[in-house]
Amino acid sequence: MGYMKYLVSLLLISSISISFATEKPSLDYYFGTGATFDDVVTFDPDVPTPESVLGYQVGEWHVRPEQIAEYMYALSKASDRVWVEEIGRSWEQRPLLLVSFSIPENINRLEQVRKQHLDFVKRDRTTPAVVWMGYSVHGNEASGANAAVLLAYYLAAAQGEKVEQFLSDSVVLLDPMLNPDGLARFASWVNARKGYQVVTDPNDIEHEEYWPQGRTNHYWFDLNRDWLLAQHPESRARLENFHKWKPLVLTDFHEMGPNSSYFFQPGVPSRNNPLTPERNFDLTASIAKFHAGALDAIGSSYYTKEGFDDYYYGKGSTYPDINGSIGILFEQASARGHAQDSENGVVTFPFAVRNQLTASFSTLKAVQAHKQDLMNYQRDFYQSAIKESKDFSVKAYVYDSGNDKTRLAEFNRILKHHQIKFYQLGRDLKVDNKHYKSGDAYVVPVQQEQYRLIRALFETRTKFEDNTFYDVSTWNLAMAFNLKFSSLDSGDYSSRILGKPGIKESIQAAFLLDDNAIAVAFDWRDSASAKVIAELAKQGIKLKIATKPSEWQTSEGARKLPAGTFFMPLGLQTHSREEVAYIIGDSLAGTQVSHWQITTGLANEGIDLGSPNMERFKLPKPLMIVGEGVSSYEAGEVWHLFDQRLNLPLIKVEQSQLEKLSLHHYTHLIMVAGNYSFNDEVNQKIADWIDQGGNLIATRTAGKWLVSQEWSPIVKQEKDDELLSDMSYSDREKFITDQLIGGAIFNTLLDISHPLTFGLESEELPVFRRGTYVYGTEKNPFATVARYASAPLLSGYASVGNQNNLASSPAVVAVRKKRGSIVYFADNTNFRAFWWGTSKLFTNAVFLAGTYESSTD
Repeated sequence: MGYMKYLVSLLLISSISISFATEKPSLDYYFGTGATFDDVVTFDPDVPTPESVLGYQVGEWHVRPEQIAEYMYALSKASDRVWVEEIGRSWEQRPLLLVSFSIPENINRLEQVRKQHLDFVKRDRTTPAVVWMGYSVHGNEASGANAAVLLAYYLAAAQGEKVEQFLSDSVVLLDPMLNPDGLARFASWVNARKGYQVVTDPNDIEHEEYWPQGRTNHYWFDLNRDWLLAQHPESRARLENFHKWKPLVLTDFHEMGPNSSYFFQPGVPSRNNPLTPERNFDLTASIAKFHAGALDAIGSSYYTKEGFDDYYYGKGSTYPDINGSIGILFEQASARGHAQDSENGVVTFPFAVRNQLTASFSTLKAVQAHKQDLMNYQRDFYQSAIKESKDFSVKAYVYDSGNDKTRLAEFNRILKHHQIKFYQLGRDLKVDNKHYKSGDAYVVPVQQEQYRLIRALFETRTKFEDNTFYDVSTWNLAMAFNLKFSSLDSGDYSSRILGKPGIKESIQAAFLLDDNAIAVAFDWRDSASAKVIAELAKQGIKLKIATKPSEWQTSEGARKLPAGTFFMPLGLQTHSREEVAYIIGDSLAGTQVSHWQITTGLANEGIDLGSPNMERFKLPKPLMIVGEGVSSYEAGEVWHLFDQRLNLPLIKVEQSQLEKLSLHHYTHLIMVAGNYSFNDEVNQKIADWIDQGGNLIATRTAGKWLVSQEWSPIVKQEKDDELLSDMSYSDREKFITDQLIGGAIFNTLLDISHPLTFGLESEELPVFRRGTYVYGTEKNPFATVARYASAPLLSGYASVGNQNNLASSPAVVAVRKKRGSIVYFADNTNFRAFWWGTSKLFTNAVFLAGTYESSTD
């Protein structure tokens, strides 16, 4: 064993033989390191080892999600220290497990232990410490999930005085696979490409996953950015149980490039979020000493306080920080398979697993040692939140969404996931020349336990101690949802404006078609309208779009309806009136979309039902380019939009397929950010297809390809580079950062008369932006649907030079090309699926293509 430990210690400082990379690991290799609780430990023979269930030793192959689930249930059956709970399902219907470990007495009274833990004031030294161990939210960072299997076996079967004392003092909540769909994709890839003669060459196909790779979930989203946004079932299940338990510590195990070593927090001190109490970072530093000692003992190199930060609260390692827990990030050099050459020698998968397991044990030891400090910190976190909220100048936030009840309901759902208390507005209110109506608007008082998180969700910040960010620099949720919102000071706010708590229930009444109705109109302003319209069209319902506003006589009296309203003339339908009524009722079910029954085709004002300004609606059949060179994140966001919110199938093809594909079967071609390179024949095919009625939607860096086409009216607008002064080498990082826009919110001004803005009720629209590119059109004053404001920055970081370059430049461009259209979005309107405000523009580009005139010919 001593010789083996010596070899392992050389892994990160020298090359090792390929024979070691192929050697089968043993349990002694993982547990005989001194990192566990007892120097001498035995295992309960009645508890199955991982190998006895998997058929191989952990590290020999990559464990698959179904095998992890099978093993956890096997432990639960064999050991009275284990309780397995299925807390949800992934998009691909894989179980999301939360596995509890403690002494049998605690397992048998787990609910009582949970409630005792949540009583921050009355709990004492006898209350078990709760720690949440989370692994592999990125599916291709698999050493964490594999280490979780070993940790589970140890906690279920290890016998020794210290481990049993730890289990008596603690409840370990094991989240063994945060992203089972991505993990399955990656395990399948590397296992299928592993030879029995292990290949360590980084160029081997085993180490080069194909697009979209196993990092992301089913819809190609990074789940480690979704804790705050709660757009996916994995995150929603996890949030529910996080708040159900409120652990003292939550761990987040990742991997990084093979040429790295091992990272654990603290991160870069100057990049800590100022809303996180300083005591959090002190405790993180104290816990770090346990990791350092454990890794020193096995000869593994590591680093801290570099590269990673604690700023964006939407990650697994930072969300706990704004919720009274200590979040800790771990990053292990990755083999991206079973063994890979690196600058430090061969990184083997078993070695990566062992490092993660070692850091798992050091975390548990640190929690046991600092139990009282952690409990006191959590108690003080919430008590101080109430105190600080009383001194904060803002007393509440009030908000509404106009006529879009669906968007408002989704915003409130997110608040509810985070245990933020909100109320219906109890009386009409006017703040900052904005009117808020009782019954429509909501109020979030800041004086509550989630005060800090409320500030994080609503604040706008443009000044920072350090302008370098590992992720986005802002995430104002109200702006993302394009809500009208205002902060209330002590002069505006009193408890008397608070109405009923929680979401106002609104149930769609059963649809009954009036005898005198000659048409039905559907409000396009609601975010669920597109889903309703798609369902109607799928059933063969013929629809028209009003491109101008008008006033109609309805069964409820005179009603002004805006441009963009969809009409269903009953005289055009092939279904009977009874069938039409059933189809409408089924399509509206579960939505809050407003609709009106029109009693005459002659409008009181504006266009009539038979007007040429009533455009015929054609059900979209979109095609999106995916694969190598295309941003999988942005492609996944569009796919998710179509699949989950629009209820429309989206055909996905790779660039190479366009050579043989007939585009005439499709209404739209979508090109998200990416590098596109087609031959001249395909380029011309796309141009001809647009001329004949096709609609091209391009976003962000897809603009490079548009600019390269002679037939495209899109051009690149040159920007003014910031002048360089003499700078030292130490200024290099800041200079590079100043050239980027890593994620900030900017204000745009809309042409609300343009059809692509139908359904939006304000001339201003916040957008999320990454990148500094600026594109527009030449000689077409009517092509700009939205442009950046003259002072565009609303929240987040962007250098003054980049703000000036963006000012008044185009944000959305729409042009006609003969019978077809081209829409270019400078920004990602569907960013992480929570930018509901701007996704309306993208939806309009799909549903309202062809409704505008702006010919370039």
